[in-house]
Amino acid sequence: MDMGLSQADVARRLNVFRSVVQRLWDQYQSEDSVSRRPDPGRPRATTPAEDRFQLFFGTKEKNHYCASACCRPLSTSGRRISATTVRNRLH
Repeated sequence: MDMGLSQADVARRLNVFRSVVQRLWDQYQSEDSVSRRPDPGRPRATTPAEDRFQLFFGTKEKNHYCASACCRPLSTSGRRISATTVRNRLH
């Protein structure tokens, strides 16, 4: 590697698996960066700001808020979310 250390040495110093160091080194050599790749999972229905909004307004009357939240669109995105999503964010 650049400083004369082996991948095993770097892995030991950083306390990570050697495969992690190898993957990052390969990515650095091919792309000249080690930025995070997009998450392949399902996109979230709400943003972190919307989650905080739900948590702030929904903690006192969870059942009433869950039922009413899915009936109106969120102000920031304009899309509706399910009552299940609201309930999951509040628990």
